[in-house]
Amino acid sequence: MLIKLLKPVAATHLLLTIFVPLASANNTKPNVVFVFADDLGYGEVQALNPERGLIPTPHLDQLTEEGMVFTDAHTTSAVCTPSRYGLLTGRYAWRTRLQSGVAKGGNPCLIAPDRMTLGHLFQGQGYHTAIFGKWHLDYQYDTSTAPKGATVRKKSKTLYLSGKPIGTRVVDGPLTRGFDHFFGYHHGRSMSSFVEDDRITKEIEIIDVLPELTQSVTDYIDAKAADAKAGKPFFVYFPMSSPHSPVVPSKDWQGKSGLGDHGDFVMQTDASVGDIIKALERNGLTENTILVFSSDNGTSGPASNIEDLKRQGHYSSAHFRGEKTAIWDGGHRVPFILRWPARVQPKSEFNQMISVSDVIATFAELFEVELDDDTAEDSISFLSGLDGKEDPNPRQAIVHHSSSGRFAVRQGDWKLLLAPGSGGATAPTDSQAIRQGLPEMQLYNMKDDVSENTNLVAKYPQKVEALVALLRDYVAEGRSTPGAAQTNDAEIDIMKTHRNQKKERRER
Repeated sequence: MLIKLLKPVAATHLLLTIFVPLASANNTKPNVVFVFADDLGYGEVQALNPERGLIPTPHLDQLTEEGMVFTDAHTTSAVCTPSRYGLLTGRYAWRTRLQSGVAKGGNPCLIAPDRMTLGHLFQGQGYHTAIFGKWHLDYQYDTSTAPKGATVRKKSKTLYLSGKPIGTRVVDGPLTRGFDHFFGYHHGRSMSSFVEDDRITKEIEIIDVLPELTQSVTDYIDAKAADAKAGKPFFVYFPMSSPHSPVVPSKDWQGKSGLGDHGDFVMQTDASVGDIIKALERNGLTENTILVFSSDNGTSGPASNIEDLKRQGHYSSAHFRGEKTAIWDGGHRVPFILRWPARVQPKSEFNQMISVSDVIATFAELFEVELDDDTAEDSISFLSGLDGKEDPNPRQAIVHHSSSGRFAVRQGDWKLLLAPGSGGATAPTDSQAIRQGLPEMQLYNMKDDVSENTNLVAKYPQKVEALVALLRDYVAEGRSTPGAAQTNDAEIDIMKTHRNQKKERRER
């Protein structure tokens, strides 16, 4: 039986909830911990990249042994903010005002106040919801709430501050978007200004951020264990600070990898996941907790010294082309590992295409909740895949987006890039590709050429036309799933005509 979940009320940010029993052997809803690494490519997990991955990741490797690996999982963008928006809303961020780049902080929240989020979905099922880490979806500051004469400390090499004093209130942060508790910061360049719920409460050095967040997550699991066993489950969203820049492994991890700071920070990231695994184990919560590990996009080339890593034999994107910011798969194909001993078979694989935007539809199906037409417009459930079955209604197509706002669309084995280059910082950039006389678009058969080396755009013009038409339909309908047509928040130019014209003028 499907149950309707009511939407958050825009005027008050309150959620009207209906509690729905989850059909299971013991009628106990699973706890859920979703770990979202920051700038960690597919090839950083050694078990996923055994031939060209040199950084030890024993705890993530353990999850691949104990759970399910999704081999064709993608974020909705090759950079931070839009990927987080896609995860929490089930909607492509390019439908909003954010057409390229990332949120800077201090602006109205990118998630509209009346939009259902993943947090709201869990709240409606009686979960306590908590986020620890990087929000990066914009929120505003009310400095009038800070103590009079409060000192605003200056940024330094060890302190990345928001420029707002301790005591400043966050007006439209996670507590207004489906979360009961928030402990974290907005984005990397303000990561020292820690917010607890809706106030900046302290300032910590950047090297201490990951340990602080990890300890807070494990403390939370310890504190909520009794409630969870009593039928009051929790949903933890842990958007990590690592291995994103600043690349600051703790002293205990420095030099561990033999591959520089990035390798050390990836190892520390893995250890953080290990601490969460241990917290679930010591509280007897392993069996009926869904633990998911993924990443918001590929590894950052500049921050990780990716070319130096390659020279040493480590390939952060495994066999995929590109890295963070790029429209090639290295920018957005990410690790996605799910462990749920009560249901998911160990050492299993799911090889059909999914997006992180599909998480909300998957849990809605698990909870037997019917989502409104104006909710999760780009989300498709992969729930049946958790039972090791081929999904009878798999995702047929997916839209990718680069840091500069370039589009790509993949349908089955065919992927069309509406860009002459990477669409990001990876060479050749779009400007470099234009100077090299490369075609304006790229077409690849991902079954035969997963590394995207052979551009078939001239050979299959009808396929190009069909994929462009599909993308136009997704834009025009305001959704990529069945349902009533919706309205995008902004005009969307899939060809980036204005951007192309500017580049052409510069090239003359």
